[in-house]
Amino acid sequence: MRIGYIISSFPAGSETFVVNDIRGLEALGHEVTALALGGADPTVAGNPNYAIKGRIIRVKGLGLPLWRKVQKLTARRRLRLKYGQLFAQGYDRRPVGMSDELWTDRLTWDAAINQIDAGKFDFLHVHFAMRQLLLGYHAARLLDIPLSLTMAAHDIFVNPLASLFPQTLGQCAFIVTVSDYNRQEILRLAPALDPTRLHVMANGVDVDAFTPAYHDPGQPFAFASTGRLVEIKGFHVLVEAAGILAARGRDFVVRIVGEGPLRHSMSKRIGQLGLGSRFELLGRKDATFLRDWLPRQDCFVLPCVIAKDGNRDGMPVALREGMACGLPALTTRLLGLHEAVVPGTGLLVEAGDPQALAIGMEAIMDLSPAEHRAMAQAARHKAQSEFSLVYQVGWLETWMKQEIQRWEARSCDHPLPAVPSRLQLG
Repeated sequence: MRIGYIISSFPAGSETFVVNDIRGLEALGHEVTALALGGADPTVAGNPNYAIKGRIIRVKGLGLPLWRKVQKLTARRRLRLKYGQLFAQGYDRRPVGMSDELWTDRLTWDAAINQIDAGKFDFLHVHFAMRQLLLGYHAARLLDIPLSLTMAAHDIFVNPLASLFPQTLGQCAFIVTVSDYNRQEILRLAPALDPTRLHVMANGVDVDAFTPAYHDPGQPFAFASTGRLVEIKGFHVLVEAAGILAARGRDFVVRIVGEGPLRHSMSKRIGQLGLGSRFELLGRKDATFLRDWLPRQDCFVLPCVIAKDGNRDGMPVALREGMACGLPALTTRLLGLHEAVVPGTGLLVEAGDPQALAIGMEAIMDLSPAEHRAMAQAARHKAQSEFSLVYQVGWLETWMKQEIQRWEARSCDHPLPAVPSRLQLG
């Protein structure tokens, strides 16, 4: 298949799951083109860990006003000449029930839709139901290309475009989300959506890239985490929990890999609590460092919370990578996290509660060596059986192929539909 993978920007340091998706599909023999609305994250530009075999196309028509207008008019003229009345029907004739916002928005994407048409894609896939979904929606509708979508968390719970879900999600052949918790919310936001088109599956992790180093915990006991230093990760709660454990005289160290806006406030609080060398902020590290360092830690901890603005983590890749390394997992009883950390693989505690987190940390520390090893092995097995990239992209490929078969089986005499075939209005 020739797959157009639509994202906001590429590559992005915080979106390794997009790279994993593309690489996984490429490994299955598909030609994948990254269609990015924005540029590359300068922190990872040129990093081989974020490289793909396929092309990276920067979407046109979003730049300076004058050049944008030229690109759009040129693209629109080409599409009209190529498809004639069939394109005009979809572009000029407003479908019944389409919102003003969505109808006007089609004018944004002429140049990008022209690029997609030139790519001769068999399938379009969008990651995150944000602005990039609008491009996918219009391209799929006007060019009659099957469309699928991956939704995570912030694009469900704090999305200003959620009011358009009954229409934009209705265009999708299928949708993938990372937890049953998310699935129920999506169905609430788009009640007319066919539930059989909404699949639950977490973003794949390259499990084979991580080699467990099963070991008896050392002294001090090493808690590790990775992620952006932002509110939803709950690292501020982890600092408070560490302060509680330090006051009890426990021998431990917490190390976090990542950067973010909370670094200053966390560093200040670490100092106030006198944690010193017990709590280390290691900054940004690349995948090569993580593959070597992470398996040698004793427990992966990620105390996720719901942010004040409602933002939240759906199913953090970092948590599943920690489990893939063969580390017991400690996280919060929040959202769909209980679907990842099941009994035997780690512990769940109440979100936003430093005391509860400290108790959970002590419980992990107090495991016998045999119990710790058993939990570490169960975490790795869970990652291999349910989180692996092979498993995830295999299903993605299957669903795409099934949809293409249905697409080809339709009786139609022209390349573009006069009326959108998948538009479902709530």
